[in-house]
This record gives sequence, C-alpha cells and structure tokens, in this order.
Amino acid sequence: MKVFFDGTPFLIEKTGIGHYTEELIIYLRREDPQIQLGLFTISLRGGHRLAASAPLLEGLEVRGFNLPANFLYYTWWRRYRLFPAERLLGKFDIFHSTNYHAPYLERARLVSTVHDINFLRFPELQSKGIRRLALTLDSLLERSQVILTDSRFTSEELVEVKKVSEDKLKVVYPGLHPVFNQEVREEQAQSILDLFGIERPYLAYVGNLHPRKNLTTLIEAFAIMRRRGLEHQLAIIGGGGLGKMNNQEYRKLAKRIKELNLDNAIVFTGYVSDEKLPPLFHWADIFIFPSLYEGFGLSPLEAMACGVPVITSRRSSIPEVVGDAALYLDEPRDPEEIAAKVEQLLGDESLARELVNRGRERVKLFTWEKAARQVLEVYAEVMGG
Repeated sequence: MKVFFDGTPFLIEKTGIGHYTEELIIYLRREDPQIQLGLFTISLRGGHRLAASAPLLEGLEVRGFNLPANFLYYTWWRRYRLFPAERLLGKFDIFHSTNYHAPYLERARLVSTVHDINFLRFPELQSKGIRRLALTLDSLLERSQVILTDSRFTSEELVEVKKVSEDKLKVVYPGLHPVFNQEVREEQAQSILDLFGIERPYLAYVGNLHPRKNLTTLIEAFAIMRRRGLEHQLAIIGGGGLGKMNNQEYRKLAKRIKELNLDNAIVFTGYVSDEKLPPLFHWADIFIFPSLYEGFGLSPLEAMACGVPVITSRRSSIPEVVGDAALYLDEPRDPEEIAAKVEQLLGDESLARELVNRGRERVKLFTWEKAARQVLEVYAEVMGG
C-alpha cells in the first residue's frame, strides 16, 4: 500500500498539524514496516523547499512542486476533474489530507483528518488565508471515504454544521511527542529558561497567539494577581504558524501589557521547538490554558506529562481530553475566575499533587502507537480489506 500525505505544513514553522502529520508517519511505519509513505505539496514559490524541510525518515518519498497552489486548490480542483495528482506522483493508493484540502484524485482513495472547524465557528477571528479553508472543506468532506477527527467533539460538530454522515466519521485521538516521556535534567531545564529569559517562579501558557486562545483575558487575570501580591512571571510560550495574524495579535497583547505596566513580568518566547518545550513545562508552577475552542488541545496533556498541574477551560473538546485531571474554568472570559483558580491552586499543595498524579495517568490513554493502528485499519477498510 502506498500513501501520500499533504506536506504543506512542513513549509512553515511546525505547529499542530505539522506535528500530527510527522508523528503519524513515523508510527505508521513502525506499526507496518511494509507500508510506502510519501509527502506531496505544491506552492508557487516554495514547493521545492519540501525536500529540505520534510522529516528525515528513511524511505519517505518527498515530492514538492512549484505550482500555483491557491489557483489549483481554491479554483481549479473545486470546479474541474482534471489534472489529477497521479499525473505528478504516479500510481498510489491513498491520499491522506491533514490540512483541509486535497488535490483531485483519479483512482486513489481519499482519507482526511479534520482537526477542528474553528474557521467556521469564529470567522471574524481568522486571517484571510484561514477563512479560505471554508472554500475547500465541503469538497473535501464529500470526496473523503473516511473522515478522521481528533475528538468526539469535532465529529459532532461536523454532523451538526456540515451534516456529515456519522458512518463516515472515526475518532482517532493523537498521541504525545516522545520528548514528553523523557526525564528532564535540571541543568538542561535551567539553561533553556536562561535562553528565553524566564525566571522562577512562573506560570506558563503554551500555544499560538490566536484570539480564540483567550490570552487577553489571561493577561488581565495576571494583572489582578500581581496587584494582590503575586511574584510569579507569566511565560507565554509559542507562536508561529499564523503569519501576519501572529504579529497583529502580539502587538495587541504587547500594547495591553505595557498599559498594565507588566513589561518585566510577562515573557514571550516566540516559536519553541519540541525538544526545548519539556524544560519550559517542567519548572512552571501551573500551566494555564484558557482557550475558548479546541478540536483536541494537546498542550494540557503535554503539561500533565511533565508533571505540571493544569487549569483549563470547560469548553469544546477540552474536558473530553483532560478528564478529571485539571481544575476547570467555567467562564474562561472572566479574569477574576482565572485569578481565583490560580490562587486556589498555589495555596493548596494537596490539590496540586492530586492533579499532577491524575494527569500522569491520563496521558497514558493517548499514544501514537494506538493512533497508528487505528489509521492502518481505516486504510485497509477504504481499500476493501
């Protein structure tokens, strides 16, 4: 069996979809050494870069083409059944779309992963490029033999919003990157903190700067806590993957931080590679994730794997993933509630230890080995067994 994946996420700083695609490819090969895997991308000016930015996996076929992606995905392949991917790639069995679009396929079967539909739920909060995903979604859902989702929440949204048949949907929970299962050496952790200018004690958020992550409220809550005597820093860890929107949101947040006179108390690290993340989780007293909407929400699990107590929103897929291993925010847009929950957890060592222990058990439910086996079953199903 030969499967091509969309390699577009590897042309930018690797964020959620890039991590998902890379880990799935790695573990598919481990579970089935005979499977043939490839990456395919088109980009008018950057297709050729896929060869340099793709994961270095033995036997992975990498095919990047300098072709007008916007025209092909959003105009040509939406209207015409011409110029199939097989013309570029030769014969293959399955195209697995992990990035909301797929080329026209002549004979190959289509399997798609839809991580969430936040661009439909929050269209006013999206960049032009992300809003455009709505143009290809209907065609993707219609053409897919099977649609994978990262949570029951997203499957239910697709049934509700797009009237997708439940028979076409399958939930496959992602796993954790292996770096989060490794022990963090204290000297290594301190050197990473020094690199990013983070001083202990600190509270941590990890993720991008998208408005739905609700960082404005988190900053307002942090200001309340500082006025009450909190001495912690707040480390906002991550970014990237949002293009101009990332810069716009950073400027908005930085402006508010300056107005609150918190310049020296809040640290933005910018994009951080997987290898450097565990030490940044490791020393945090609390991980705070006040997101308003997640199709899965990987960061709370990463924090749990690193032994950090979690405060997060009781919204969207988050309770499905986190279970009873977090302290929940019932109204994440209320800075007073965030402040109160942080103060509660800082003042209750017994509760913090209990959440850490529950978290370490919870993360055992999410493995890439299990995910890869489930995806291989889907591939066998769409190929007729």
